[in-house]
Amino acid sequence: MHPIKTYMYTPVEIQLAHEIAEQLHDHGALSLYLTYAKQYPHEKLRELLEKVNSVPDREIKRTRGALFTFLVGQYHKYGDGHSRN
Repeated sequence: MHPIKTYMYTPVEIQLAHEIAEQLHDHGALSLYLTYAKQYPHEKLRELLEKVNSVPDREIKRTRGALFTFLVGQYHKYGDGHSRN
């Protein structure tokens, strides 16, 4: 595992990335979540996290982390107003 260069991120970005990793039980993807926290609006990431956490376990095909990553990708691709969902 590569050490995370914390000087590249603000304390708020680090806090949000840890919060996402904790809620999704996906600490292995912390560096990805740090990237998201730097790149995307924090309100949007929290909205997507809430959406992922509201999905019943039986509807999760892979992992909550995978679903979160998919939704962030959809947001990146389509933005707020043009999502296929």
